[in-house]
Amino acid sequence: MKKSEFIWNEIVFGSHWLSMGAAAIALSAMVLLEMNIRWEFLFIAYFGTQFIYNYNHHKEIDIDSSTNTSRTMHLGIYHKYSKILIVIYGAIFFILLILFGNSETFLFGGLLLLIGLLFSYTIKDFFGKIAGVKLLYTSFAWGLLIPFTAIYCSHPLDKSIIIFFVFTSFRAIITTTFFDIKDIVIDTKRNIVTLPAILGKDRCLDFLHLFNFISLLPIIFGVIIGIIPKYSIFLISLFFYTYYYTQKTKYDTVDLPMISYIIVDGEFVFWPFLLMLGIVFMTRYL
Repeated sequence: MKKSEFIWNEIVFGSHWLSMGAAAIALSAMVLLEMNIRWEFLFIAYFGTQFIYNYNHHKEIDIDSSTNTSRTMHLGIYHKYSKILIVIYGAIFFILLILFGNSETFLFGGLLLLIGLLFSYTIKDFFGKIAGVKLLYTSFAWGLLIPFTAIYCSHPLDKSIIIFFVFTSFRAIITTTFFDIKDIVIDTKRNIVTLPAILGKDRCLDFLHLFNFISLLPIIFGVIIGIIPKYSIFLISLFFYTYYYTQKTKYDTVDLPMISYIIVDGEFVFWPFLLMLGIVFMTRYL
């Protein structure tokens, strides 16, 4: 395997792309809610996400072999060292919180990691048999990144935090549901009740089209009543981003895992750029 191929696979299958998305959500919260930019927190969000998802991949590598073959093959290259890597990610996360945070952020960060670990240990296997629990749990956990960012940046937990928390959770519902489409067969065998398992692929994609619009309502509402800045409206362009990959997925020849790992996981990375574009536009033309 070429070094360039290994690096690409590691970025995609090693959760780095997704973790950069978590850092991008934190940066977006700082920009949209006009907080002081704390650059070190982006690394905290990144390494915390790496810890949670690498632990999940390590625990479920045998299960993933049937639905996530490419990821399983890549992670198998260094599987015997993965526990060490997970410990390193967790250690860096807490060291950064100790160096730059306070007791509140340390406790909140620890709670988020615990929520992530509980997903792998109990939520998915036990409560996953109850329709919607896995989806709501995951989306809520992603949404908690917003109050975590606010607490770290000493921003009050006001209405603007609630607006962006709801928006982030709604967008996470879309990405999580889409990811579950490729796992319909294995989730059905494990009695894990997901929306794609209940609705089937086509009806699930129809649901995502509807919820894609609904997910943008918090931003539209927040701008109209003046809770969040007007340039936030540029985030509604995400509608077309989601519409593109959900439409593309209707074709049977599409590479569903790669769309999931690259395009769907990559949505969050674009949030700060859309907000910056909105700021430039509003400053120059309005």
